[in-house]
Amino acid sequence: MNKIALFSILFFALAQFSYAEDQIVINDAWVREVPPGTSVSAVYMTIENKGEHDKLVSLSSEIAESAELHTSKVDENGVATMEMIKILDIPSDTTVELEPGGMHVMLLGLKESLVGKEVVNLKLVFDKAGVVVVEVPVKKTGHMDHQHHH
Repeated sequence: MNKIALFSILFFALAQFSYAEDQIVINDAWVREVPPGTSVSAVYMTIENKGEHDKLVSLSSEIAESAELHTSKVDENGVATMEMIKILDIPSDTTVELEPGGMHVMLLGLKESLVGKEVVNLKLVFDKAGVVVVEVPVKKTGHMDHQHHH
């Protein structure tokens, strides 16, 4: 393979990676520090889509057995429950907020305590933008903003 062809392949591979980074921007990410022995925690963030319409299709973290996108609902009796969202549509030029009491990422089956950790990695996979890995700071909070019912 000649040098020009190799350079072209590398250039386009890097350009695609850069495009994904520029298209989806994750801001204000944080994960709730939970007491040792707790098997779940929640991650919050804003997802800004600066590119074409995209979909968040999967999530994972090395610190948990699984990661799922959930939304909190309150029924007619005032009981808070959560529903899993399999695919999150993110229209172009929009920002989606994942926040306490609303949409959030659940880390299920924590493999180790978050106490004393500064950050955890969260991998988000988008249909068009591809893989975005976020370093999520661990944040101490005084109380749980909502109860988790599964």
